[in-house]
Amino acid sequence: MAQERRIGMHMRTGRGLDKAIEMIKTLQLKAVQIFTGNPSAWRSAPVDPQATAFFRRSLEALDVRPAMSHAMYLINLASPNPNFMKKSRAALAAELVRAESYGCQYVVTHVGSHMGDGAQAGIDRVVAALDDVLSAGGSTTCLLETSAGGGAYVGAKFDDLAQILTRLPQHAARLGVCFDTAHAYASGYDDGGADGMGATLDQLTALIPAQRIRACHCNDTTVTLGGKADRHVNIGQGNIGLEGFRALLQYEPLAHCAFVLETPGEEMLEGLENLTTLRSLA
Repeated sequence: MAQERRIGMHMRTGRGLDKAIEMIKTLQLKAVQIFTGNPSAWRSAPVDPQATAFFRRSLEALDVRPAMSHAMYLINLASPNPNFMKKSRAALAAELVRAESYGCQYVVTHVGSHMGDGAQAGIDRVVAALDDVLSAGGSTTCLLETSAGGGAYVGAKFDDLAQILTRLPQHAARLGVCFDTAHAYASGYDDGGADGMGATLDQLTALIPAQRIRACHCNDTTVTLGGKADRHVNIGQGNIGLEGFRALLQYEPLAHCAFVLETPGEEMLEGLENLTTLRSLA
């Protein structure tokens, strides 16, 4: 029997965790991604133990797994600036702890930019930063997201992420990858259509063991191939197309992944439409 695909979406929590759970239940999500704080600020509101305990219990009762948090956008693990690096390490470490309290198994993070220092210098700093953060303990897994390639971003090439994982064997249990369909296209991997997606996933899994890829962000894009811009559009309305997503969802080496939408619009309108489309393609 084919393995069921765990399909879900990024869910807003600003209206309250109880409302988020109602929406998750209504949409019958099998996976979910949230922000546990303000994604554009260094400081986040304190965790509410009662609310997060309710959220965690509800996810378990609804069989929503995995649950993921997306770390703040400010984090830059490749930064040459010591103060910024210190803040980034602290922010990621704090997010791994916060996410656990929400019942999240994964934290997805952007890797960051080497700011012109060169890819290898950036990768070296990322490796040191992740070793420092993950050595502090905990159980939440950190997923490095493939980059759209703008600026001097580390992670635009699959080889970057493969090198980082290879250099941190001591953290293999808590370090993986999140493949973003739109980012891959923007960084120059033609994952449009069935053949393009299949070839891209073969490239990805040739460099990174499939079991280390734990999640896929399912986003279509109108950015030109290699355009290095991060813009998401609804499923089937961009260059990846319905057949590209069908190929992703039916790619057996990644059947274990969470397939999570980050498409624009309201959860019960565009979100439901995109969910319905992905489910039909699976």
